[in-house]
Amino acid sequence: MAGRSINRVFWGLLIGSFAFALVFSAIAVWITSKPFLADTQKQAIMSQAKREAARVDALLDPSVSLTAFLATEPSLVSFVMGDQARDDAFVDRLSNTILPQEVTEFFVFDFEGQPISFHIVSPQAQSMELAAGAADLAAFVLSTGEPTVRTIDSYRAVQSGTQELLIAAPIRNRGFAEGVLVTVVFIPFETDTISDGTSSMYARIVDPSSNWALVSAGQGAINVPIEATGLILSVKSEASLFRQIGQALVIQTILSIAAALLLPFAVFGWLGKQSILLPHAEMEMSRNKLREQQKELKELAAIAERAGEAILITDLDCRIMWHNPAFENISGYTSEEIRGQLPSKLLQGPNTSAEARAQIRAALQAFEPITIEVLNYRNGTEEYWIQLSISTMFDDEGQPYGYMAISQDVSDRKRDEANLLATTSAMEWQALHDELTGLPNRRYFNTTFDEICANPDKTRALAIVRIDLDHFKNVNDTMGHEAGDLVLCEVARILREEIGPDDVPVRVGGDEFIVFMTVDGTLQKAQILATALLKRIAEPIEYEGKSLRYGASFGIASSSCKLVAHSDLVRAADAALYIAKERGRNQVVCYGTEEHRQVNEVRATAELIRVGLDRGEFEPFFQPQFDAKTRRIVGAEVLARWIHPQKGVVLPSEFLQVAQQLSMLTILDKIVMEKALRHVAELEDLGLTLPRVSFNVTADRLCDPELLIAVDARPFRHTKMSFEILESVFLDDQPEYLDFNLDRLRDKGLSIEIDDFGSGHASMISLMRVRPDVLKIDQRLVFGAPHSRVCRNMVRSIIGIADSLDIGVTAEGVETQEHADMMQEMGCETLQGFYFSEPMRFEDLCVFLSAERQKHMQIAQ
Repeated sequence: MAGRSINRVFWGLLIGSFAFALVFSAIAVWITSKPFLADTQKQAIMSQAKREAARVDALLDPSVSLTAFLATEPSLVSFVMGDQARDDAFVDRLSNTILPQEVTEFFVFDFEGQPISFHIVSPQAQSMELAAGAADLAAFVLSTGEPTVRTIDSYRAVQSGTQELLIAAPIRNRGFAEGVLVTVVFIPFETDTISDGTSSMYARIVDPSSNWALVSAGQGAINVPIEATGLILSVKSEASLFRQIGQALVIQTILSIAAALLLPFAVFGWLGKQSILLPHAEMEMSRNKLREQQKELKELAAIAERAGEAILITDLDCRIMWHNPAFENISGYTSEEIRGQLPSKLLQGPNTSAEARAQIRAALQAFEPITIEVLNYRNGTEEYWIQLSISTMFDDEGQPYGYMAISQDVSDRKRDEANLLATTSAMEWQALHDELTGLPNRRYFNTTFDEICANPDKTRALAIVRIDLDHFKNVNDTMGHEAGDLVLCEVARILREEIGPDDVPVRVGGDEFIVFMTVDGTLQKAQILATALLKRIAEPIEYEGKSLRYGASFGIASSSCKLVAHSDLVRAADAALYIAKERGRNQVVCYGTEEHRQVNEVRATAELIRVGLDRGEFEPFFQPQFDAKTRRIVGAEVLARWIHPQKGVVLPSEFLQVAQQLSMLTILDKIVMEKALRHVAELEDLGLTLPRVSFNVTADRLCDPELLIAVDARPFRHTKMSFEILESVFLDDQPEYLDFNLDRLRDKGLSIEIDDFGSGHASMISLMRVRPDVLKIDQRLVFGAPHSRVCRNMVRSIIGIADSLDIGVTAEGVETQEHADMMQEMGCETLQGFYFSEPMRFEDLCVFLSAERQKHMQIAQ
């Protein structure tokens, strides 16, 4: 009995101690592992957030690049500048461009931040919801001049796992932001719910400085930057995974500690009981283990025989001792040909990588496992790729006795990878090169230029040679676009032959080229290159038995002159090119001290013009027109004058050209016209009605829909209106919609006059097409008529043409009595010039009209 009691006490203490150790070990593990579990959970969320941010970055990058690229599209620039009334060319460009599937729509804004068009490219578009955000972003980009990516806050979008972003890029013309292109991107998220259902993760793209970013950070969200945009991805997790892992850890800990304590407690039991059963139990376990191993070997042999992978067993000398049928199928050899052979001699050939062989040899010598892809030969002739895994086999004493190699044919994957690499390389080349000429394109140039300017080498000079072909449009119009393409390819060939090995030739678009001299870009070297190019481009080329002649204008800017920063070289070269065209084309102009001064003057004038427009400093002046016979006033021409606070009255010759370069001429015309229309209404209220008032308008202004609105809303009834169009605008190649707008103006009771007629731009065909009401003879012909027979004959010819077409004639520049009498005798109906009156302010016009009315009343009496 005592023995049994002691036995029960012993086993009771042993079991109690075992349970006590388990409980306190589990508590200790839980206390020490809790912080680690929390940190692990946070790291898991951070890892997933980074992957999601990288994926979003990869989705956004093509859209950012596409927006920047489309913002430089010539057709879009022309539309924003007002050169085109509609953006059909840009729509065609979009239809021919492979757009990222995330892009849903495009907004286009003018330089005032007003929307002028939008284009939906996806059924997910939400134009009405996003228009306000796009307008705010456009205003921001116009103020900064830099591309920007911005979020659109939408609680609904976050809950559905998606979010819209706006990508904006300035639309530039000659270095100025004249509009903005805004792209809407629809971003899906992949972080909604983890597969085990224990954690829900919500993502949102936010601006780092926004309230959302601050609030989300305070609530434990993970914020990860998105490199391509400057935004951040905020990820928040609501998880019960931590509790489940902790519970599982406690259970696993109890089980693990129980397993760990079994051996020492078993030893205690054995020492206490001195059992004789252990040797017998060990012997039985050995027998069972042997039976299990034999069973496993049979199963493994059967699996190896049926495996699709090729399996080899070799001795330490790498001689093949055993192989499965799959190895015969892959290698093309029979069992007799394989046994006892060396795999390297049997399978490898001349194109097998020497490096791969060396890696396999080193692994075998070190008895280390290796996995590698190797080129093998089937039957010694046909190449194929395998993925090879080799491991060393050890006996029970840990000594190596052979090697096992498992391989599978991966030729199809390697071939697909090679094809994908070739396709990717071709696409990258096409994205960075002009399809027609093969030259690098604007995107390639911008990337290269930005990289070099970001890290300039002060020991070498950079130069930009800007090239614009002269009269290239004539080649396209007269010989066809194939001839134009031939010219562009010929110019590309000349550039390749003439430039240095380190120079970069670029076709930036249309008939414009750039040579970027990256090593020896001194002004002298650039001028020598441009002169050589000018000479070769001037040489005619043959096309379908005809000789094609064209020329080019060159603008050069070099950092060696130290006039502008590296990043402003392109703008300086543009300015030099513009001067070359002004001087008559077909020449080389270097951006030097004088050109720098002119550019600064133009910039200063441009800034003053902008300020003047904001302050309302541009006013209408009126120059009266008189009947040639009665010498009574029959109308007045409205002329723009700049009332500068310091300079006083500034004539149009000092600001019109700059305003035209800035594309602000239409705005200036609009402001002056609005003021003039109010003044004419005031004249009617004073009883000093003008018979007719005429306005000078540009072609862009004629195509402006707001012009017709202003005409319909004119605040007077008796004064007739007339529009004067410069003869230089009145050309044969003007678009048909110009004729349509002129007809609409005539329907509203307006007359059309051709200003400066006789300067040599208009043809008889175009004159008959437009059918103007009045021809205003160029003042240079009128001024020279008393002293030049040629001028008199020209005046008579113009009057004869007008009579034959039943068109009125007005003589400008009448400065003397002799001019007035001669023009009257020749048949002019209306006279205008300093002889009668200079252009005057509205207040002076009121006095002048009162005096004229009083004078004619006295004559009548």
